[in-house]
Amino acid sequence: MSETRELFDRQEIIDVMHSYCRFVDLNQPEKQVECFTLDAVADYYGGTELIGREAILEMLQKALSRFTATCHTLSNIEINFDGTDTANSVSYVQAWHRQPSGPEDDYEVRGQYHDNWERTEEGWRISYRKFLTMAATPPRPDAPGIGRIS
Repeated sequence: MSETRELFDRQEIIDVMHSYCRFVDLNQPEKQVECFTLDAVADYYGGTELIGREAILEMLQKALSRFTATCHTLSNIEINFDGTDTANSVSYVQAWHRQPSGPEDDYEVRGQYHDNWERTEEGWRISYRKFLTMAATPPRPDAPGIGRIS
């Protein structure tokens, strides 16, 4: 892959990551799920893999309907290309969630997205996503962590 092609591909992947976060915060799960391949696998909670856009969409709709507002901030993006049409990435996310009960019940989680990417006819899409928790308020002790060494 040429350096120029890699730069364009890297930016497209980053743009999809940012779109995903924007769609979450706009409560548009039907757009959010378009960031995945049709047969994508996603594991947000550890041990429960969702297979395909429809399963991912169903989970996203249920999850987002619990909140009146969210704010997802993405950073520390690392992308590695496995070939011309596949890549993997790690990015950090900080996600704030407002409960209908008000600010006293806000929920925040900080973690990492571990993604595999495929170039499709639609462009670069997530083919596999695993979310690993670094911290949460209130705590989520059963959530899969990043494997930090103490």
